[in-house]
Amino acid sequence: MDTDTRFTDPYLMDPYMTDEEIIATFSPLEHQFYEWQILGRAAAKRLGEEVVSNNDKFYIRLKEKFPFPNIEEAFWHFIKKWDGRLLRRRRIVITPKDFYERLRTTDCKNTISLGKTSMWMHTEAVPDLLFGQSNFGGSLMHYALDTGPHYLFPDTPYGKMIDPKSPDILQNTVLAIDIDVEQLARRSILAQQPTLGLLRDAKRSRRENRSSGEDSTVSVRSANSDDFVARKPFAFFQIGALCCCTAEEWMRRDTEYADEPYDPEFQHTGYGVVVRLDDNGYPTGAVYIVFKYQKGVKPAVSDDHSKPAFWVEEEWPELQDNELPDIRRLYPGCDQKFFLAKIADNLADLKEEGRFEVQVISEERKTVVLAKKVGIRQKIIPSEILGEVPLED
Repeated sequence: MDTDTRFTDPYLMDPYMTDEEIIATFSPLEHQFYEWQILGRAAAKRLGEEVVSNNDKFYIRLKEKFPFPNIEEAFWHFIKKWDGRLLRRRRIVITPKDFYERLRTTDCKNTISLGKTSMWMHTEAVPDLLFGQSNFGGSLMHYALDTGPHYLFPDTPYGKMIDPKSPDILQNTVLAIDIDVEQLARRSILAQQPTLGLLRDAKRSRRENRSSGEDSTVSVRSANSDDFVARKPFAFFQIGALCCCTAEEWMRRDTEYADEPYDPEFQHTGYGVVVRLDDNGYPTGAVYIVFKYQKGVKPAVSDDHSKPAFWVEEEWPELQDNELPDIRRLYPGCDQKFFLAKIADNLADLKEEGRFEVQVISEERKTVVLAKKVGIRQKIIPSEILGEVPLED
C-alpha cells in the first residue's frame, strides 16, 4: 500500500488544469481517497444515505479505512488538490474578450455545454463588465454588469409547472418569455411617432384587448413547435445583474482619488441582463434587460406546500404600496417605467467609455418561464405559453 504523502504542492498547481489532468497527478493512495470519499459521497447522496465529513466520526472512519501513519495529513493534501481546484481557478483573470468568446460558443441545447458555462461563471474570476453610459430616464448614469448565471427566476412555481421534470426542460440559466419581440419593438417605435401610431388597425386593438382579458379568457398550456412558425421564440441566456452609478460618482475616480485606484459605488437596478439565443441555441443575439420579480430560495424552507419551493416573489419595498416610483425604473427618479428593454445588438457593443440607448420593448410585466427543447432540431422555445379562449358574444 502506497502511503507516500509527498504530493505536489496544491497551492502551486496550475489553475488552468482540467479535472482530468488533476486526476492524472493522483498517487495510488489519492486514487483510493477519490473513489472512497468523492465517488462514494456522491453515491451515498443518490441513495439518501448519511454523508459524514469534517467531524470526529469521519476521522474514525478514515483511520479504519486507511490504517497508515500520517493518513490525516495525506487525506487533507488530497482535498486541497481536488476540492481546492475551484479556488485556484478563481485566480485566473478572465478578460471581457474571454467572457464573450465562452458565451458565444455555449450550445444551450447541450446539457453539458450549458452546465459547464454556468459553473464556469460561478467558479471562475469572471469580471464585472462596464457597459458605458446612458441618459435614459432623464439622468446620465454609468452602468455595469455584476456577472452571474442565476439572477432571474421564472414566475411559475416549480410545483405548478405543466411538466417540470421533462428531460427537455433546460436549467434556469436559460429562460424565455412568450412574446413577439419584433412586433413589440415596432409598436414601441410607432408609439414614439404619433402620426404613424394612428395607422394601428382595429384588429390589433382587439388583440390588445384580449391580452388584457377584456373579451377572452386566458389559460396556460405547454408550448410546441407549431406555436413558433410565424414568429421567433424569445429565449435567452442570463448573464447577471445590471448595476448603475451616477455620473458624479463615476467622476470621483478621476478627481478626488486621482492618486490611488477608486472603484465607483454601483447599485443594483433590479434588472437582469440577458442575451438572446439564435436559431441554433447559442447566446449570440441582442442584449436585453428584464426586471426581476422573483428571487431564489433554498428548497424546503417552509412546510407550507402552497408556496413555491425554489423561488418566490421578490419583496421589493415599493411593491408593498402599489408600485411606488422605483419599481420598473432603472434608478430612483427615472422618468420612465418598463419591464423589458433592448440595450445593444451585441454584447461586445457595450463598452466602458461608450454610450448606449435603451429601447423599451414592454412597459408591462410579462410572464417569465423556463425554456425547453422541441423537435428533431431541438429548437428552444418557452416551456409554457398563454392560450386565448374567446368568450361568446
